Amino acid sequence: MFKPKNVILFATPEEKKCADNLEKLFRAKKIITIRKDGLDAYDYIGFKNIVKQELLKQKNMTILNVTAGTKLMALAAYEVFKEKKKPIIYCNTERNQIIHLSPYIYTEPLKLELTIEDYLKSHGYKVVQTGSQTVRREYFELFEILESKNLLKKFSNYLDFYRRNQGWQNKAFKTYVDKKDKIFTFQRTTTGNFLYVNDYKIKLEDDEFLKGKWLEYFTYYLLIKKGLNPELGVKITYENNVENEIDVIFLKNHQLHLISCKSGKQSDVNKSIYEIETLRNIAGGTYGKAFLLTTNPLNLKIKQRAEALHVKTLTFENLNIKELIDG
Repeated sequence: MFKPKNVILFATPEEKKCADNLEKLFRAKKIITIRKDGLDAYDYIGFKNIVKQELLKQKNMTILNVTAGTKLMALAAYEVFKEKKKPIIYCNTERNQIIHLSPYIYTEPLKLELTIEDYLKSHGYKVVQTGSQTVRREYFELFEILESKNLLKKFSNYLDFYRRNQGWQNKAFKTYVDKKDKIFTFQRTTTGNFLYVNDYKIKLEDDEFLKGKWLEYFTYYLLIKKGLNPELGVKITYENNVENEIDVIFLKNHQLHLISCKSGKQSDVNKSIYEIETLRNIAGGTYGKAFLLTTNPLNLKIKQRAEALHVKTLTFENLNIKELIDG
């Protein structure tokens, strides 16, 4: 596909903020942006005349993208371009294609060099930090062993037992062995903290890993294996400088997928619901996909709230990576 040199944004007062965000993204891509604001979405004739005037000013090839906008505005612009036999396109992200509607009808693959940062910027969010660089190769080796030996569920249970029985502030605590299967051992020494899976040994540089961060790393690991480019621990801010953190985020077919990972028992229901609501808002409405991944089954209240917000709930034990990717 092509990269436009110029873009004209037609915006109503209600959609001015959206146009502002798009303009920032386009300008960052060195695309000249022209604004036509304060338009009446329901003044069909008036808007049609505005589009005609703008089209007459253009000396180079001009294409109408009718993917966004109110139906009436899109219809008015469509009619102007159709009368002038100008190109009209519609972007179908569900089927990953561009549909050409004028002057000839045909489709072509939708090819975009869209980054996670681009997507978030188009919704007014700024990425201030990511944690992907903290992922160590040893974590992937650990997950490979757990997968190959079918120990993932036992590993999750081991960490739950450890949290309940020992807590995380007990510095006098030195060793904790999985008493049932004797597969896992955590050991604190003067040279560092170590996790053993039978004979395999990994040094834990980050205490947060066993506290629950492991679930985020594991999800990240699965997505990497599928050839995707996820980001981990993405901190973002909006114009009010309120910071939110997304555990795992990735793009698939030009759609943003956001995952909130929760390990252990869900003790604070209200907090979990709030996080789901925030996740849904960040997901970008129609085109974003949001997931809540937990190690333990959710209670009915949270599941119902998540369903109402179009957030898909998944459990670690029954995790289907295809379900996560395809949404």
